[in-house]
Amino acid sequence: MSESIFIRLFAGVSSEYFDVIPLIPFGQWLLLVGIFLLAVGFYGERDRKVKTFSLYRYGTASDWWKKHFSKGLVFGIQTELLLLLIGLSCDLTRGNIAVLSTELIAKISILWMFHSISMAALFSLFDLFPVRRFVPGALLLLEGVTFIIGRRVRAISHVMYGMWGMYLQSSLCEIDGFPTGVIIATEAVLLAAGFVIGREYLKKETDYI
Repeated sequence: MSESIFIRLFAGVSSEYFDVIPLIPFGQWLLLVGIFLLAVGFYGERDRKVKTFSLYRYGTASDWWKKHFSKGLVFGIQTELLLLLIGLSCDLTRGNIAVLSTELIAKISILWMFHSISMAALFSLFDLFPVRRFVPGALLLLEGVTFIIGRRVRAISHVMYGMWGMYLQSSLCEIDGFPTGVIIATEAVLLAAGFVIGREYLKKETDYI
């Protein structure tokens, strides 16, 4: 296992484990995702408390959704960058930064950022529905279950959401890894779809706010 905290947290689970689910690397990944979801959830809860007042300022639920969705994404980006910075700082203080090249940092960071942004978008969307209190746990469960399925059934691993943010599972690291460009494009589509679905839902459910 790499001595780099950054790699251990943000690169995901190595494919060298084959059909075995390595508890420590998998747990580290879920811990990272859990921290991110808790931060996004905390922001969403705080923003929801002022939604009644902000609606008067924006005029319509659709206008509010545009602002709310974009603010959620911005906060998600800020959170993921902070987590990346903390990981790099840990390696710097431990003297392990030398094992990280600029190219490797960029590859790992880009995959993690697109994946976490898609999670933030899904969080904002599902938060509109009455099951909002279960959203953090549901997304964490989605991440974990789809990863386990992908590990057990390699034929469908490329379409498993829980694999997508992991550099060690990507074509950037493994020949048979998931196609990086396609997955990044797919997560961008998820982001756009989340916005459109939320906007259309609010047009019909004006009693949300």
